[in-house]
Amino acid sequence: MRILALICAFLLVSAPAAHAGGWAVTYVDPVPSIQPSVAHTVGYWVLQHGTHPASGELGKTGLRFQNGDESRSFAGVALAEPAHYAVTFALPAGTYEVFGVQGWFPEHALGTLTVPGTLQVKPVDPQMVQGLDDVGWPWQEIAPPLPKPSAAVTSASPAPAAAVVPDDASGKPLPVWLVGLVVVGAAGLFFVLRKRLRPSGRR
Repeated sequence: MRILALICAFLLVSAPAAHAGGWAVTYVDPVPSIQPSVAHTVGYWVLQHGTHPASGELGKTGLRFQNGDESRSFAGVALAEPAHYAVTFALPAGTYEVFGVQGWFPEHALGTLTVPGTLQVKPVDPQMVQGLDDVGWPWQEIAPPLPKPSAAVTSASPAPAAAVVPDDASGKPLPVWLVGLVVVGAAGLFFVLRKRLRPSGRR
């Protein structure tokens, strides 16, 4: 019995640990003014650690709107870009706390929506955005609102043109005839100066 109890305790402890340290962040594309009882479609991103698509099957995503004790959830559909989704919703007038539904990740509090009105997005905790330079950049023109990691910026930049360095003539040996001409000229100059500087002869 003691062994069975230990096994059960291990399973209870290890089950939540399967996703220990796992979290995600939902980023919402620009949201228009929301009108009561009108269908609106909004894009959003669900990124593990706030920086990259989740590994494996994420599960159901969407947006949840909480108004007091009343909760309304709307499921999203995947778009062409990795970790990019869209959700269509309609809400009556009121004030709602908005949450990102993130599959097996915990929900992410996005901010407050006033209908009619706009979504006031809550700033993301910087501690939830980690490892941006350690992952690839799987997006092209349509991408989440993140700064590109240095590796992606470097690879996307054109390679600098090859520098053209002029030949260094001083490193090449001089022609033989030019060397001889210099030697003869120097010798002639030496004799002329010596003759001029020699004291006058004895009388």
